[in-house]
Amino acid sequence: MVRTLVGSRIRERRRALKQTQSALAQAVGISASYLNLIEHNRRGIAGRTLLALAAELEVDISELSEGADGVLVNRLTEIAKTSSEIPEIERTEEFIGRYPGWAKLLASVGKTAQSQRENLAALTDRMNHDPFLSETMHQILSNITVIRSTAGILDTTPDISDEHRTRFLKNIRTESQRLSTTAQAMVDFFDAPQTETTATPHPEDEFWVQLKHHLPELEAGITTIETLLDQQPKRTATSTSALQHSLQYYRDVARDLPLDAFHRAISSTACDPLALAQHFNTPVINVLHRLAHLPASPDTPAFGLMECDMSGAILLRKEIPEFALPQYSSACPLWPIYRAFAAPGQPIRAVLEMPTGVQVTTFSIARTITSDRYDLPPLLRSTMIFTTDPRAALPTSPPILAGLHCSVCPRKHCAERRIDYILS
Repeated sequence: MVRTLVGSRIRERRRALKQTQSALAQAVGISASYLNLIEHNRRGIAGRTLLALAAELEVDISELSEGADGVLVNRLTEIAKTSSEIPEIERTEEFIGRYPGWAKLLASVGKTAQSQRENLAALTDRMNHDPFLSETMHQILSNITVIRSTAGILDTTPDISDEHRTRFLKNIRTESQRLSTTAQAMVDFFDAPQTETTATPHPEDEFWVQLKHHLPELEAGITTIETLLDQQPKRTATSTSALQHSLQYYRDVARDLPLDAFHRAISSTACDPLALAQHFNTPVINVLHRLAHLPASPDTPAFGLMECDMSGAILLRKEIPEFALPQYSSACPLWPIYRAFAAPGQPIRAVLEMPTGVQVTTFSIARTITSDRYDLPPLLRSTMIFTTDPRAALPTSPPILAGLHCSVCPRKHCAERRIDYILS
């Protein structure tokens, strides 16, 4: 969680109760100066002090310690960089702490606007480069030209023979029918983006988010993949095939790594994917996916997941509150998910230290997707799971000083920086 938001929420709640800093500090047994530092997000807070403040402010502790997380902070920051009017980005956390409802609404509106911009860009690109559209426009202009020329002849030639008049009228009728057919094809073409084009390359992300990345009914055999697919909104053939493949893989991994046995093994291996893979005699990639698809439980660390292809496009994503993933772009080039492409099949364990101070344990591996040609290297896909839970196996090497994306990363002297920091 982003603890720097806790102070803002404490301050707003105290003000709502019309309570002074000194009175609140005295009630919970701390100095007024220390409470002032907390409220201005200059000191962390946890344990007994946080419990005492929650009790004195008459709120549940979750209202102080949860709600505004790193995902929301980074999403608002990304929205800000798309605007010509740059807001006070350095006060984003304070804004979320003071007005969490407005912050979530702004993030939702920004996400919708970005999706619409991407759809518009896709449609514009389609209009400019699609060969079907170019050919159709040429055909429409040709039909109109023939009809206009033929009608002009009939209008300006009074002594035309009946035979020629009949031929010209037949030509107009034929070209009109062609024009109607071509125009209908054009209408169908522009209707297609509503059903076949989406700003999200892989719509199965939404499916997994709705089900919280866990399908106990499928694991228990209560439901089938076909039933799950039938319950989904109408999809294109490509997205349906992608979701079906994702479900089949989930089912196969769940069968090879039964939930109860996997939970027992986690406790004895400190969530080490290599140890788990050896224990179950299964590929490491299966363990990574199983860890990311575990049901939420206080007994096991919560893992996020990210997959990308060799272009860097994010194919699958699962966020955790403490660690956001880029919504509309690639991530920090220092993330090990990209380094894994250099050594396919070699698992990489690393800790990322974010600019906020949060340390994220990551496990990454790149694997071959296809290798069926002599003249081209195989296609690869890289997977990374991540957690901020200290119970996960930590590497002994120093953490990598990374960020989310160059535009929102304050590490101005990073050698891998690609674009300027938005606050530069």
